[in-house]
Amino acid sequence: MKLTLIRNATLRVEVAGHTLLVDPQLDPAGAREAVPDTPNPRRNPLVELPQPAEAVVAGVDAVLLTHVHQDHWDTTARELVPHDLPIFCQPHDTERLHADGFVDARPVHADATLGELLIARTDGQHGTGEIGAAMGPVSGFVLHAPGERSVYIAGDTILCPEVLAAVDEHRPGTIVVNASGARFNTGDPIVMTSDDVVELAHRVPAVQIVAVHLDAIAHATETRADLRARLRAEGLTERVLVPEDGALVGAPAQ
Repeated sequence: MKLTLIRNATLRVEVAGHTLLVDPQLDPAGAREAVPDTPNPRRNPLVELPQPAEAVVAGVDAVLLTHVHQDHWDTTARELVPHDLPIFCQPHDTERLHADGFVDARPVHADATLGELLIARTDGQHGTGEIGAAMGPVSGFVLHAPGERSVYIAGDTILCPEVLAAVDEHRPGTIVVNASGARFNTGDPIVMTSDDVVELAHRVPAVQIVAVHLDAIAHATETRADLRARLRAEGLTERVLVPEDGALVGAPAQ
């Protein structure tokens, strides 16, 4: 299994003979208005893609969509992703995808298959309290392929009981977490902070963690540099990877 970070939470995953595109945010830098009521209001995305958007989509067999917020499923993605491509999504988003003309949106209630690949959906919490409720449901996916260690793509979630339950159930070899401590001017972070990443790493000492969702959206409060500094202080730099945009991350072998 191979993971390539494109930008933010967008990944290309090569597994079981398939190429999957996760949470495609493909707009050019500055295409969207600033996220309102955030500490650092700037137009998004903050940076360009490491390769043309058309190249990101080329050769993809299916899309995994954790939720439909604009930093995970944007205008350019909706234009470039073929409308007959399988899109594995949370049930909450199926109707919207069909309304947008994506005829093969496949809601994953518990799990689904793509050839020999098993795709299990997991739950999470996109923040706490009223803000978490307003953000709506979010999901993650665990990819199980014969002869390969599984990869858990946690999605936009804080560290919460749902994440720990998914780890206990699926025993992944790699966990991809959305970091950056993104937040609004009030309330708690809506994705993992450095504290969350470090706590998760200590809870699962045999698992590789890959932290993404950094340096791309302006409501983040932590950068790659911040997270890397914390990981150095904790002695976790070999177990927790913080890839640059465009970097290939090889999942550990079986």
